[in-house]
Amino acid sequence: MPRGTYAPNFRLGEFDIDLPGFIIHPDDAVGTDRHPDIMRSIGCCQGPAGNDGPNLVCLACGAEVATRQSDCYTQDQVVFEPAAVCISFADD
Repeated sequence: MPRGTYAPNFRLGEFDIDLPGFIIHPDDAVGTDRHPDIMRSIGCCQGPAGNDGPNLVCLACGAEVATRQSDCYTQDQVVFEPAAVCISFADD
C-alpha cells in the first residue's frame, strides 16, 4: 500500500488470511502504539502476523484500533477496525 493512501478490504474469500477493514501503509499509522498484551504481536519470523486480534491501540485513549501485519506470509500493512475509522475528505 503506497503511503498516503488507503483501501477498503471487505470482500474476503473463505480461505483468505486477510482481515476486514481499511488498509494503510504501516508508516501512516500515526497516533497508535503496540498493544500492551505482547501475545497480540506474535508472528512466525519477521513480525506480527495479526492472527491474534488487534495489536495496535490508540495513543490517546488506549482503544484497540488496528492490526499490524508484517510477517513472512502476510502483507506489510496495517488494517484498521471498521468501527475505529471515520473517513474525512477534508484537507486537514
